[in-house]
Amino acid sequence: MDGQKLKNILILCDAFPPAFNPRMGYLCKYLPEHGWNPIIVTEYVPENIFSNLSTVQNIKYINFYWKKNGKISRLKYVTMFFAELLLDYKNRRLRKEAEMVIGSNDISFILASVSFRAFPALAASWVGKAHRIPYIVDCRDIYEQFPNREYSSKVMFKSAWINRAVDVVLQKKYKSRRNKILRSASTVTTVSEWHRQELKKYNANAHLIYNGFDGDAFYFKPVVSRMFKITYVGRIESEAVKDPSLLFESVAFLANKNMITPDTFRVQFYLLNQSSKTIINKMIEKYRLEKYIDVFGDVENEKVPDILNESSILLLLANRTTEQQSPKGIMGTKVYEYLAVEKPVLCVRNDESCLEETIKATCSGISASTVEQVNTFITDQYTEWQKNGFTHQRTCRAAIEKFSRRYQARQFAGLIESSGGCAV
Repeated sequence: MDGQKLKNILILCDAFPPAFNPRMGYLCKYLPEHGWNPIIVTEYVPENIFSNLSTVQNIKYINFYWKKNGKISRLKYVTMFFAELLLDYKNRRLRKEAEMVIGSNDISFILASVSFRAFPALAASWVGKAHRIPYIVDCRDIYEQFPNREYSSKVMFKSAWINRAVDVVLQKKYKSRRNKILRSASTVTTVSEWHRQELKKYNANAHLIYNGFDGDAFYFKPVVSRMFKITYVGRIESEAVKDPSLLFESVAFLANKNMITPDTFRVQFYLLNQSSKTIINKMIEKYRLEKYIDVFGDVENEKVPDILNESSILLLLANRTTEQQSPKGIMGTKVYEYLAVEKPVLCVRNDESCLEETIKATCSGISASTVEQVNTFITDQYTEWQKNGFTHQRTCRAAIEKFSRRYQARQFAGLIESSGGCAV
């Protein structure tokens, strides 16, 4: 876009790097190539996972909490919970900051990036209507995708049944608000075809823009390793959402048959929270695989490409989506980063839906439904590793490129222009 002035887009987020929301972080990296200058207003989250995406200059962080730990933090959280529930405090505060941005900048478009609740889409709708600025709502997650409240990370009360009862009320409230906002948005975007079909019920102009990988960081490198590594990076909401049992059964079988040894074979879990670690540690104990499995904490995003390239198999965890009480349309960022580095991908358990379709379309590995399939896949890759010192999946590269973050930004830019934003 040399020689052309960039037009301003106001992005309202519930989180932004260096903490979370890589979808918006990468979008801001590449939107200037399409004539747009992002200005971000977001909640401050005290994490530093995506520090490589925090180079955007025009960011206003709002710290709704005084400190991360301690009794004061707990009191502040409870106070903020009721202030938001009864008074829409967060949305009102965000609206105030957004109004200040609009007062000092010529804003052509608004994009609200949301997870489960209406925050900050409500603020975007207020500001958009008040200033007659078109806005898009980008839904990264929705309540309907999870079977058993896996979206809920906060526990307000000691009683489990009270928490469930409160959550039922809150979910009804937030879904109703979300749906009303979606109906008034210029466009709705989301992350999987299942999500798109669900959100089309509230806005016919719903579009699919996948999550993706950054081609500047994620690509194949032939790294010779003395250890055969199966690697998982991410979180595990529950076994109902991500079921690793087929992998554990396979590793136990191969170990009992002396087909693998802990000197050369490891399964590595890089997990984002303690609840994920608890699930894996219980399975390690159940299958007696302490010698074969390592559990680590979260890792900065800039270190992930090397971890993936040093691995022999990349592990995706899922579960069947064909049953009513099952996860739906979950396609996290790591899916696409796995594809980009061209390592064999093992998905267990087969979701029989979008993950299986993506793996087949990209020729990137297997979605396994039986332990026998897992056994065969692992032993085939183990043989390749013994021969070459590394593995390399011969993928369908053209199919993978549509998942790049640069392509994603081009899709967003096209939708912004067609939805009423200034043409570039």
